[in-house]
Amino acid sequence: MFPSGNDTIATRLVSLPTGVRVRVAECVGARGAPVVMLHGWGASIYSFRHAFSLLPSFGLRVIAVDLRGFGLSDKPPVNGRYGVETFIKDLESLLDVLELPSAALVGHSMGGGVALGYALQNPARITKLVLINPTGTARPTLLPPVRIAPGRVVRALGRALAPRWVIEMILRYAAYGDPDRVTERDVDEYWSPTQLPGWVFAAQACLAEFDWRVWSDAEAGSLRVPAAVILGAQDRLIRNARRSAERLRGATVISVEGGHCAHEEYPSDVYRLIGGFLR
Repeated sequence: MFPSGNDTIATRLVSLPTGVRVRVAECVGARGAPVVMLHGWGASIYSFRHAFSLLPSFGLRVIAVDLRGFGLSDKPPVNGRYGVETFIKDLESLLDVLELPSAALVGHSMGGGVALGYALQNPARITKLVLINPTGTARPTLLPPVRIAPGRVVRALGRALAPRWVIEMILRYAAYGDPDRVTERDVDEYWSPTQLPGWVFAAQACLAEFDWRVWSDAEAGSLRVPAAVILGAQDRLIRNARRSAERLRGATVISVEGGHCAHEEYPSDVYRLIGGFLR
């Protein structure tokens, strides 16, 4: 799994006061203004693989984290541990453990919902905010049926619920705007964590417990952090998001080529925008 074989990126498991260990990755010897990156549902630090090579030139220290339940982070096998407030508390604890008085946040999809939630509650600790196709702008068009499956069924079937071909179909025809941009490596990197013990339960619990609703006008208008929202023009999962994104107080809204994972499809273009904004 990424970044295996890459000597320039180091990973470690960080124990949080919230009771979980999360995997954190950053460039060896990294310096600069810290940027904490939060991935979407079903993803891992792999989704930000291009950031490690493209953002340091903007004077930024990239810190990517596997959220609880995903990647190589802990996956508590208990209901009630995957709501948005739980992820927000994990993020607060992570900033404390990493001794970051303040940082910029980049959040994709569900990670964008976490990033915005934290920024609304703790604006003094966030320097800038970047949201890539975030939840909260529109209700996702596809919430898998496993969301409402009984927990005992999910536990019994486990990783059988996530065969490799299903992950490939999701990437090619839901997450990416151009299916031809999905590589075999991409499929393997998204599929392999699903075979770890507890992943399927955590993914189902997150779908059931996370706050997928659209932001209220009051929430959008209360943002006190400089923000940019990047929307993929071919996003099939969160559609018609621009008008809602423009409600965020003071936010710059930018449309780019690509689908829900625009930062993976067109990394040079997207990270040039992100780096310029954060710098």
